[in-house]
Amino acid sequence: MLPITDILPRVSRCLSTSNNLVLQAEPGAGKSTALPLSLIDAEWLGDKKIVMLEPRRVAAKSIAYYLAKQLAEKVGERVGYQVKNDRKVSKNTRLEIVTEGVLTKRLQNDPELSDVGLVIFDEVHERSLHTDLALMLSLEVQQTLRDDLKLLVMSATIDTDAISAYLGGAEVIKCPGRAYPVSVEYIERGNRDLCVEVVNALNSVLASGNKGDTLVFLAGQADIKRCMGEAEKAFQSQSNLVFLPLYGGLSIEQQERALLPDPNGKRRVIFTTNIAETSLTIEGVTSVIDSGLEKISVYDPISCMTRLDTTYISKASADQRKGRAGRLQAGHCIRLWRQSKHHSLREYQGEEILSADLTGLVLELHVWGQHDYQSINWLTPPPLPHFESAKQLLISLGLIGESGRATSTGVKASQLGVSPRLAAMLLLAEKPIDASIACELSALLSESDIFYGRQGVDIVERLVALQDYKADKKSAMESWPLKRAVIEQVLATSKSIKGHLGLPTKTASYSLAELQGRAGRLLLTAYPDRLAKRRTINSGRYQLSNGRGVLLFEDDSLFNADWLVVCDCNAHKKEGHIFSASPVSLRDIDETVGHRAVEEDVYRLDDKKQGIVGRRISRYQALTLRSQALSEVPSDAFQKCIKSLFDSEGLSILNWTEKCQAWLARVAWLGDAIDGFPVLSERMLVQSVDQWLLPYIPYVKSLAQLKNVDVYELVTGTLSWEEQQLLEREAPAVYITPSGKKINIVYDRNSGPTVSVRLQEMFGELESPRVGGDSVPIRFELLSPAQRPIQTTSDLANFWNTSYFDVAKEMRGKYPRHRWPEKPLIEKPGHSIKRR
Repeated sequence: MLPITDILPRVSRCLSTSNNLVLQAEPGAGKSTALPLSLIDAEWLGDKKIVMLEPRRVAAKSIAYYLAKQLAEKVGERVGYQVKNDRKVSKNTRLEIVTEGVLTKRLQNDPELSDVGLVIFDEVHERSLHTDLALMLSLEVQQTLRDDLKLLVMSATIDTDAISAYLGGAEVIKCPGRAYPVSVEYIERGNRDLCVEVVNALNSVLASGNKGDTLVFLAGQADIKRCMGEAEKAFQSQSNLVFLPLYGGLSIEQQERALLPDPNGKRRVIFTTNIAETSLTIEGVTSVIDSGLEKISVYDPISCMTRLDTTYISKASADQRKGRAGRLQAGHCIRLWRQSKHHSLREYQGEEILSADLTGLVLELHVWGQHDYQSINWLTPPPLPHFESAKQLLISLGLIGESGRATSTGVKASQLGVSPRLAAMLLLAEKPIDASIACELSALLSESDIFYGRQGVDIVERLVALQDYKADKKSAMESWPLKRAVIEQVLATSKSIKGHLGLPTKTASYSLAELQGRAGRLLLTAYPDRLAKRRTINSGRYQLSNGRGVLLFEDDSLFNADWLVVCDCNAHKKEGHIFSASPVSLRDIDETVGHRAVEEDVYRLDDKKQGIVGRRISRYQALTLRSQALSEVPSDAFQKCIKSLFDSEGLSILNWTEKCQAWLARVAWLGDAIDGFPVLSERMLVQSVDQWLLPYIPYVKSLAQLKNVDVYELVTGTLSWEEQQLLEREAPAVYITPSGKKINIVYDRNSGPTVSVRLQEMFGELESPRVGGDSVPIRFELLSPAQRPIQTTSDLANFWNTSYFDVAKEMRGKYPRHRWPEKPLIEKPGHSIKRR
């Protein structure tokens, strides 16, 4: 008897009196199987059915077949399911198990869920985008349209307090699981290769007396392929072993192979991602080897691109993985990390909504009528920049309007079951052949790669292989490295999309010329921000229109393409590798996004700084589409040309004299010294030339004429008459020595106003004069008869009474013919040489 059996009456009673319930049931309790089956005939359900949400396709189908078998029925009778491209239900179906996107679509089409009495959300701990969205929409339906709709949220590891509060204080029921004890062994991997450690751990498991199957948890497909390959080589002599992969990219049939015992009785080693943590029942497993790693998608809201990061799992996930070894008997779990590391793991799995691309979710919310971030009833609010980034992308795709509401195209896009990008491509295809090819492109990009291994990134090549397969399956399988199950899934998806669009679903093939002439243009409507231009000849480095860099491998067939549309790439900070792309012509770029390009004439000084050269540049986002030399600068565009030159050359193109520079230095210094005085700099003058310069030189038509303009009078005019008077008074241009000699004051923001003068000229100046509102003393650089600095001071009074005497003593020996009086305060200023 399953542990959940004892609490089934309590669950039913609670749902009969309350709308919402949270169930926390440990692995093996039977929550995904026995519980929904016990409720299908509940009196409070009436004539309505139960819809149970399962995050993964293979789990949904597996559970449906298991429950139908318990009822001694075929799937589609009282128990049915609906997953992508596959549905088995009937008018007698009382329990329908669906995947996430199916439930969201059903809510959009029938917000009342008129034939549904209970929605069960299974494995909520995975916190996928679709689960959060479906729960949010279902709760709103319950609160506004269906006060009799019941919601049951279930998981083995879940923050019950948070979920209960979200559901309005729903009751929480906890149920223990049925599991045998599982011993845990920690092995520190250090810097050793993961494959080596997995093979070592597997050797330990196989050498023990345990005869059951083994689950090896790894982060992703690449690790699975590497580790599985190494294990097959290491244990090739053991004929009683079979090695199997299990991950989301496999076909349903391949995934199901890993769920059932080997038909020949061989001992299985199953290399899996976290798909096997929950829901799926994998018979015969008694040992687990856990890498402790998983892949998560991390979205960059600036570039609208996603990268895959490998990170450590949570404690909850580690417990789920360990529990897989104790379903049938006492088991063993080997963790490839230190025990001290385990204590530092986060408690629960991270919510996908915090790091994922929100484009699909935001579109669904806008179609639902929710477009204000602050008013949405989030279970976990996503980062606002991610939300706004998704919104802007949807606007650029034409799926939502500037007002924030979904357009008619956006409403249609939400019904197609593909990403908003691909939906936009499908709906913008005007000709029947374009729409049909777009369906195949969407199917190819929605499923895993139809090719085995790394076979280049060209999506057109895969389209060609698809045409060959449609024409002759056997020949195509011999000619291309095809995954039969995946390509069959692509064909099914393509057929489904064509049905949604009202296109003929009969098989049609297209020539290479038709595919090459259309694929790039079609994909650009889906990825307008992923147009890529080759940086240099014979280079695999490209720049995307969103500003990011991407790379092609040197042996790729697209290596010499000038322009690409990048469908998929790893969005690393600098340059990620391209995984899927299509070449596109400049003509197709013009026809597709040319209306968004910006054209401008850019001018600069020639290399000799003697004349002006110009180019007419057409830009699309961060990319230059065209650059054409201008034969001459039109006279009526000269001032615009000057403005452009200032941006690149600064004030050097003017007759910018030392007098101008000295004046600007005075203004800049006084702006720092006195509050309220204008602050000016070279950069500010460059940015404002259309205010202080250009209106006053309409007659200038050449650089030579510009160089003859006296800009001093114009630049000083940036100050009012009162400000100019204040400048003359508080930051004078010259200092008059006691002997009557005028010397320029050098204004420097670091050292302050400075005067360089022979010491003898300063006799009679008893203390340092002050400027800047009497707040700053002038700094004096006192010079020897040879014009070399011998003392610097901002306090003349102190200098005359102290250090002067040391300076004079030293200078009398070097310059005996010059005046170094014993009483400098009564000495007359003037020449330094003694009178005869």
